[in-house]
Amino acid sequence: MTALRITALVLLALTAGVLLWKTLPARTAAVSGPDPVAELIPAQIGGMTQWLLIRGEDRSNPILLWLHGGPGAAQMPIHAMTAGLERDFVVVHWDQRGAGKSNPPDFDPATMTLDQFLSDAREVTALLRERIGGQPIVVLGHSWGTMLGARLVARWPGDYAGYIGIGQQVDTLRGVALTLDWLGAVAPESDLTEMDAQAFRDHDLYVRLMQEVEARGGGMNVPFAAMLPRALAAPEYRLPDYRRWLDGANRGSGPMWTEYLARDLRVDVPEMPVPMLLIAGASDWNTPVPLVYDWFEAVEAPHSKRMEVFDGSGHAPFLTETARFVEKLRGFAAEIAGATIE
Repeated sequence: MTALRITALVLLALTAGVLLWKTLPARTAAVSGPDPVAELIPAQIGGMTQWLLIRGEDRSNPILLWLHGGPGAAQMPIHAMTAGLERDFVVVHWDQRGAGKSNPPDFDPATMTLDQFLSDAREVTALLRERIGGQPIVVLGHSWGTMLGARLVARWPGDYAGYIGIGQQVDTLRGVALTLDWLGAVAPESDLTEMDAQAFRDHDLYVRLMQEVEARGGGMNVPFAAMLPRALAAPEYRLPDYRRWLDGANRGSGPMWTEYLARDLRVDVPEMPVPMLLIAGASDWNTPVPLVYDWFEAVEAPHSKRMEVFDGSGHAPFLTETARFVEKLRGFAAEIAGATIE
């Protein structure tokens, strides 16, 4: 038997093994610790089944409610990449409506409104209180999740102990104007640089701009091929979930685009009533750092506010500078615990 044939048979056997494994019931691996929690649960939220992954070494630790980006870009299948957070937090990854495991074939994208997502998040908060306990809840938002999370915490500050924004969304078209200036400097040959920011009220054109930004090094800066093996290894996702994951991510902000354009964080959230930490990647031109800094400077934060810029990152610092990211969050949790004790 030739080496080529042996290699082909090995690959075939591995593929068959993966496909068989992915037909088994979804689950999550056990966590070690003094009082661990590791649960993958469906829940009726906002009139539909939505899925949550709850993991931590000690269920008495603060809850970290992670609001993923997109909307539609579920974080659950790559949660292992930030598993270091499970030492100091009970980490909750929630596949929001229209994302991942919460994106059924009959999903209605018309239900994707900010008010509906806020209502869903309130139901998730109540579920966590009932299922885990009364410890502090810190809301973490990434990209779209910051649009949701900042407003969630500002509207109901009594239920949340802190806010963390990663790739903070502020004002879409003002951000586009900054991105076009950057693109003109790094890719003057691009026909997009000749357009006015108002042209990007067309969602398809905006998607094209973000694709160009990604290609020029101003986006996530994490190849999809690098994340795919981690995602495929996630026991929480079965074969149909991956198609739902990709469908939700590709749908993106389209159904909400009019609302996206109408929202301005400087108007909606002039004050952050809980301790706040913003983390930005220096090369992020999806949510441009200068615009994030403008809001950071302007927002009233009577408890505390801090902004960290990760020089080696773009739109996903938690994937590119993971160890530093985990340490910053641990420090933030310690600050909140100290303030609570005082």
